[in-house]
Amino acid sequence: MSRYPTRREHPRFNVDIQVGVTVAEAKFDARTRDMSRAGLCLIGDQPIPPDTEISLELVLTFGGAGTSEPLQMSGRVAWCTALFGAYQIGVKFVNVDEDKARYLNMFMGFLDGTLAPDGDAFSSAKEALAAEPDDPFAA
Repeated sequence: MSRYPTRREHPRFNVDIQVGVTVAEAKFDARTRDMSRAGLCLIGDQPIPPDTEISLELVLTFGGAGTSEPLQMSGRVAWCTALFGAYQIGVKFVNVDEDKARYLNMFMGFLDGTLAPDGDAFSSAKEALAAEPDDPFAA
């Protein structure tokens, strides 16, 4: 996973994770191309117009340490472009409460290397989150 050089507020990381996308009542699966604390870039087979509110169900992967329960996020489409028979969709996270921000920050820590999936910091963070009700990372 590499970091893009950028002038953005939050660094983006190449990461390929599964995402369930809901637009109005239509549901489909997509994959991420990259992700930051502020949003992500999806690759999907359906276009979504800019300014559309969407629901995201992110299945976060922690290397050999496993995957999470789906993390429910809300987003707003910033842009959508055709790409080799698919669509590239830029999404900004919206309505991120404190709990979702904490889970997202933990995953971003894994991507940027500040949390190692087999290290003490990761284990401690995962155990602390597991002690909370409705923990999307609980085993």
